[in-house]
Amino acid sequence: GLPRRLRLLAMTNLSVIAVEAKPHDVHGAFMDYQNARYLRTARVQLMARVYGEAYHARGPIAELRNNMLKSRTPEQAIEGIAWLYGGG
Repeated sequence: GLPRRLRLLAMTNLSVIAVEAKPHDVHGAFMDYQNARYLRTARVQLMARVYGEAYHARGPIAELRNNMLKSRTPEQAIEGIAWLYGGG
């Protein structure tokens, strides 16, 4: 079967489509869904690359990352990714 994260993503996508569905305009429902999601998915992709680069950094870049993040509280770290889980 599909990994859990893909199943959850599919369920989220289907729930959005179902809520926004236009019973007599399936094409319109999918277009509404696409228009509501395309910028968010672009942001997810971009931030995955940014976080990946920072996470796997070595040398001075890793040191810079550590210096930038060491003063953050756990709450601030969570706030930084709240948008990903529906926080805006």
